[in-house]
Amino acid sequence: MSLIPNFRILNYAMKYFRIVLLAFLAATAVILSSCKNTLDSSTGQADIVFPDSNVSYSRQVQPLFNLECNYSGCHDTQTAAGNLDLTNYFSLITATGVVMSKDTVHSILIQRIEGRGPIMPPAPISPLTPNQTKGLKTWVMEGLQYN
Repeated sequence: MSLIPNFRILNYAMKYFRIVLLAFLAATAVILSSCKNTLDSSTGQADIVFPDSNVSYSRQVQPLFNLECNYSGCHDTQTAAGNLDLTNYFSLITATGVVMSKDTVHSILIQRIEGRGPIMPPAPISPLTPNQTKGLKTWVMEGLQYN
């Protein structure tokens, strides 16, 4: 058995491996460059301001949850810390005791953001602003409107 044919096979295998590796790295670079944060980079927690009444789930409540709560390791669909998924209205309102229409005293969400029990969001995430706490309470008192 000659060693020369084995070197040829090894040489072809190495060339094929390099091509596959380069294609994989190129595909990975394209995929990673296409992942973007859907929030405007200038959007911060303080930019979400609640009105005194007629709080909108779609304009204030869910954007606040998206910014402060819905990410890996917390209350996203995959992690759902404490069995709580805050990525959509129906997951929120069907979670037993989390929000109770027109009842801020017994709604666990309000208890947590006010510091009754383990405070949410936890450090090092900034606590909600007084306007946001009041806005979530108003939303609960207005009957958890899906608007």
